[in-house]
Amino acid sequence: MGQQLSDTEALLWSLGRDPNLASTMGFVALLDGSPDLDRVRTTIADTVAAVDRLQQRVVSPTVADATTSEARGVLGTGAFAKPEWVVDDQFDFDHHVRAVRLVTRGPAGEADLRRAAARFINDPFDLARPLWQFLIVTGLARGRAALIGKVHHSISDGIGLLRLAANLLEFEADAEPPDPVDLDAVFADGGEAKAGAAGKPRSGPERMLGWVQSAVDNIPNPVKLIGAGADAVASARTVGGQLPKSHGSQLWSTRSRNRRLEFCAVSLNSLKEQADGRDVTLNDLFVAACAQAAVHYHERFDAELSTITATVVINTDIASDDDPPGSGDNSFLPVAIELPGRAAPAEERLATVHNEIRKRRAELEQRSGAVQTISAIGGLVPSSVAAALAVDQAAKVDFATSNIPGPPLPTWLAGRPIRRLYPVGPVAGTAFNITLMTFDQEALMGIHLDPAAVTDPAALQQAIARGFADFGVSRR
Repeated sequence: MGQQLSDTEALLWSLGRDPNLASTMGFVALLDGSPDLDRVRTTIADTVAAVDRLQQRVVSPTVADATTSEARGVLGTGAFAKPEWVVDDQFDFDHHVRAVRLVTRGPAGEADLRRAAARFINDPFDLARPLWQFLIVTGLARGRAALIGKVHHSISDGIGLLRLAANLLEFEADAEPPDPVDLDAVFADGGEAKAGAAGKPRSGPERMLGWVQSAVDNIPNPVKLIGAGADAVASARTVGGQLPKSHGSQLWSTRSRNRRLEFCAVSLNSLKEQADGRDVTLNDLFVAACAQAAVHYHERFDAELSTITATVVINTDIASDDDPPGSGDNSFLPVAIELPGRAAPAEERLATVHNEIRKRRAELEQRSGAVQTISAIGGLVPSSVAAALAVDQAAKVDFATSNIPGPPLPTWLAGRPIRRLYPVGPVAGTAFNITLMTFDQEALMGIHLDPAAVTDPAALQQAIARGFADFGVSRR
């Protein structure tokens, strides 16, 4: 007997099967030097043993599982019988953890890495297996390597992903590797055995877990900006006034299942200083810079942009650090905000971002039972109907943004320093998703885009850098 998916997880799982709404989250960690592959595998195996969700797959209900034949006919398969998390009794570690030597061109080979990362992250999951994979990439310039990871959004949100990373990363240069874990024994025990069973304590993860919790606890009703999640339509239909009112930019109106990836980095200290100097949050300034980028991109093509539509997701419940990492972390409500287009100056656009986010947060605080009601209603909507609605609404969104607090200190993977850690958020039917992660002294961004909408990815990357420069934020 498995554990039922929450309403949000079930909707993300269901809609994620539509390739236009794939809700995969990922990251690209750039390493100084190539790590020992056996040590990387041991570290990942230790993380699998520690995180229940990495051991589990989703089992969907059959038609016979629905409550009544009448309900099946009206609401569709699985309207009442939710999917369940069950331990994978045919777990194959080599399916989830792979290695490849990349043949790169140019002095750094970053473009080749970005192409490989986009392909890997957007390659559909085998839905009969646990919904995560890692790819170890060697052969980069100057002997460097990368670790690319991806998880389905039904497993966790951005904060939950950090909790998972706390078990994967190291926080001291000379950290000892974990003892080998017998995953066969873990799965034979139904997932009961945990990491560290051999008795060696791991230094670092406890510090990271404590930091993650303190970071989110110190943000009143923290606002995280992510893509138009798969439950955006069900939630927006219930909470009045949250749907996009415009139809988005005509320049970005075409949509496809194809994806590209760009990177961008700015100084974290500079970003904080500019936000503090204007009495706005780092989040506010980040979204405003992305809106500035939309303006600059449209100027390049001499295209009209009267309004800008972005999605903002308000976190509704932060799990305790006592909760299992990656378990039960999906608690968010997407809303859409509209910003002035090309005719408005940058500071006016920033003020609108600040005011809109505060207003939407206040509206949701006054609807104490809204989130639970939304999720329950979403669970009753046939997935085909919800998918069609989600695609329709996402097409009206110009871009989606995510903002995840990352580790504020240097980190290592299998003894190798992590030079940069780029997050990758789900595009989910929008023109592009830009996800920012604070990492040590930098604000690192993964720009995950639909090339049918954004036909010049390099120009968008340049526009984003220029958008931050408009507010005095220096690049890295």
